Amino acid sequence: MQSSPDELRAFSASGYEIFDDDFADTGEVVIWSRAPHTPRLGDRFNIDTHGALRELAVDEIRTFRGGWSVTCRA
Repeated sequence: MQSSPDELRAFSASGYEIFDDDFADTGEVVIWSRAPHTPRLGDRFNIDTHGALRELAVDEIRTFRGGWSVTCRA
């Protein structure tokens, strides 16, 4: 079941959700959060995905009421 970005969602204890299921095909990772600080284009994240540490850069930013999501690419 998918929910609208405007709906409240529970987050992990870290306050972030990381979606990397398509990383092998697309080289993309999506991060969602309700943290007050929204990343900027070009910001970098080190993410452990599929057993390897990857450095990813923010390539796309979307904001919604109460949070944000970013698409990061390797």
